[in-house]
Amino acid sequence: MSEQDRVALVTGASRGLGEVIARVLAQRGYSLVIGARDGAALGRVANKLRGGGNTPTVVAVDGDITDASVRSRLVDAARELGGLNLLVNNASELGVIGPLQSFDVQRFGRVFPVNVGAPMALIQLAVPLLAARHGLIVNITSDAATGAYAGWGPYGASKSALELLTRTLATELREQGVSAVLVDPGDMRTRMHQEAFPEEDISDRPLPDVTVPFWHWLFDQNPETVRGGRFAAQREDAPWQQSA
Repeated sequence: MSEQDRVALVTGASRGLGEVIARVLAQRGYSLVIGARDGAALGRVANKLRGGGNTPTVVAVDGDITDASVRSRLVDAARELGGLNLLVNNASELGVIGPLQSFDVQRFGRVFPVNVGAPMALIQLAVPLLAARHGLIVNITSDAATGAYAGWGPYGASKSALELLTRTLATELREQGVSAVLVDPGDMRTRMHQEAFPEEDISDRPLPDVTVPFWHWLFDQNPETVRGGRFAAQREDAPWQQSA
């Protein structure tokens, strides 16, 4: 199957890393289903992707990823395009930054539903389509999942949970021909990162485009050869950096 016949679904695609991933896939000729809460911003991204000339179709589905009807619309859109080769769970919620000792547990709020519950529910819907094409699930994680950074406890815990679930999925879905990997994109200049450090100048951080070599490398791989892997997109000694 050529890349021109492949279909990818990317959540959180209206800006930042999600937009970069969608752009790489568009350049490679994938048909795309992209999702995000901000319909206007998502529409602008869709128009840019369509204007690139390589992508047969871009379907934008706006709405909250924690809404079951939105998840159904995303998967239905992929089905209408013929199937699904790649699912990228990029949508994420930062939540409250602060010490756990003073954290109001009731304010876990959207962190776990967005970062853990929604990706799992979307995967459950998408697996039949992914299995038909021996597809790949990419779940976006963070070094906060393992770094135990002060103030980042709830967010880090949600990403830790996502990591364990992803590794488990990689094992459970093997017989169905579906692979799953984790990607830590690294420190970047994004709106979410600025929200985490509202008083700091983060202009020294790289833009999400710094991950482009990694995405091209990953999408060149046979999903079965990367199954269960955890990749740091900005790792300096990585093969995708050497060939960039």
